[in-house]
Amino acid sequence: MQGEISLRHHIYSRLCIIAFIAVLSCLLCLPKPSHATFTEQIAITSKAISLANTVTAYPPGLMSVHYNPAGLSELPEGKTFEQGFVIPWIRNTIKFEADEDFEGFFDTWGPQEGQIHDPVAGEEDTNSSGVMYLPIYDDTINFLVGPTAGLASRSEGSRWTFAIGNYVPFGGGFNFKSDSPVRWGGRTLYQQHLIYAAPAVSFQATPTLSLGMTVGMGQTAMGARVTQRSPNELVALTRTLGNATEKLYIPIVSDLTLPPPWFGGGVGPYDQVASFEFNVRDDFSPNYNLGLLWQPKEWFSFGATYQSPIEIEMSGGFTFNYSEIWQRFMAWNGSSPLTLMIAGMLDLPTTGVPFQTGTATVDLTLPQRLQAGFMLKPTKRLRLMLDLHWADWSVQEEQRIHMDQRIQLLRTVKLLGYTEGDQDLVIRNEFEDSIHASVGMEYQLTEKLALRGGYSYRPTSVQDHLRDVMANVFPDLHFFGAGVGLTLPNKHEIDVGLGFLYQPSNKIPNNTSDNLNSTDFFKPVYNPYAGLDVEQKFGLYMASLTMRMPFADFIEMQKELMHHQHEVIHKIVGLLNPFSSGHDEEGHEEHGDDHEENHEETE
Repeated sequence: MQGEISLRHHIYSRLCIIAFIAVLSCLLCLPKPSHATFTEQIAITSKAISLANTVTAYPPGLMSVHYNPAGLSELPEGKTFEQGFVIPWIRNTIKFEADEDFEGFFDTWGPQEGQIHDPVAGEEDTNSSGVMYLPIYDDTINFLVGPTAGLASRSEGSRWTFAIGNYVPFGGGFNFKSDSPVRWGGRTLYQQHLIYAAPAVSFQATPTLSLGMTVGMGQTAMGARVTQRSPNELVALTRTLGNATEKLYIPIVSDLTLPPPWFGGGVGPYDQVASFEFNVRDDFSPNYNLGLLWQPKEWFSFGATYQSPIEIEMSGGFTFNYSEIWQRFMAWNGSSPLTLMIAGMLDLPTTGVPFQTGTATVDLTLPQRLQAGFMLKPTKRLRLMLDLHWADWSVQEEQRIHMDQRIQLLRTVKLLGYTEGDQDLVIRNEFEDSIHASVGMEYQLTEKLALRGGYSYRPTSVQDHLRDVMANVFPDLHFFGAGVGLTLPNKHEIDVGLGFLYQPSNKIPNNTSDNLNSTDFFKPVYNPYAGLDVEQKFGLYMASLTMRMPFADFIEMQKELMHHQHEVIHKIVGLLNPFSSGHDEEGHEEHGDDHEENHEETE
């Protein structure tokens, strides 16, 4: 009888592994039905990172408030505290090469008669740092970090678990140097959503089924810096005519009609026309998560989570700084009765200003998400997980930045076919909905040590004809995770996670993206690399540490830490104080004895 049970368990274990591999192979071999994106739940907590986010049916402790709030029922009774952090590093390298088939822009009368060479061609650069917004500091720092913290409580024998946590479910940002060739597409970009308080509850409805809900209160911040140019055939024509008419002055006639040089000398296709910066935020953007965890057997569990969309209304400031070339161009529009009349008819600016600054608003929707998965435990030491993730990224059709005044640059580019008005800067996104699979594995090497690993392929949600190096920068990515879980005495746990996302090469040939390198002069917003082939290499490295323990132990640790800090501060003050009679209590007593002896001798 014992032998039959052992044989049956052996066969069952092998069947579970074979079934898991078969299902995984089918999922990974299916044609891509849609796309996934980079910014969602990358760097939240160690266990999830090590398993490539395959944790819906095997929730990661207190961060179940995000991944599956029903998983809070798996925490021990009493009060549990968890704290962690993730340090990500983005390495985004972008290279530019001239397209041999592109004829280029010509200047018949200019100092470089013939084809004008793009100074960006042949250059490449890698971002110098990350960038993120700190709410309390109320500014950005050139560093990326993802903190997490949470507290959960369940009374003895209760079926209810209450918790609260904070984390960053969406985020990313990078910086390039001020003279980088990437600055024309985006020198700085950051976008993040911070959940600063997420109260949650789970209910053990039956011995095998638990339900959960989280309400997140978040802050969203976004900002960018872009140096702008306009490599466009019609723009280049203004420089050609400016050069040709530089010495074409006819007294009185020129003063009344077209003063030379025309267009104030014009704007070259590779001249800087402006720099644009904006920073906006929404300090209250709520959402909710619903979760289910079903564990009918010790060797099987199923989990599902729904995360609501996040409606965001951000506001802040913007600044356009205009180059001298641009200011001369605008001033020329008001330099004679004829140019004033033409400018009035076309509603063009007639005065060159050095800058425009004011209030900017951005409305944004972060997508609703649905993820489901299962966990198999074919042996006592091995767990296998498989998840499916879906996100409604098609809600982001465009990125619209509305400004509280008419912008000179936008008033002018409408002559080139821009139809979004002169107060709205609009970049087309037209993202596609996302769906992708992820797999994870955990092996209990010893009673106290677990080894983890995971993989996910995340194809980009950006369509090929709308890629750029700013908002729509992220390419297809391979996500590899690895880590360990360490169980210590007294219900203390430590999770360590390492993550690596990369894309070795992402090529965008010339004239294939309407947001990057189109040479169509009726698409001026925004194609700063018209005529260039663009190649991107992307990598994201993550290291994470999470600690979990009874809340009473955390309080004791804090008291002990404060006590040690007080002792250190007391000693430092004693060393620096010129009126101190000694460096410690023993020295003080000895000094006091010497003083008494000297006093007796004096008497």
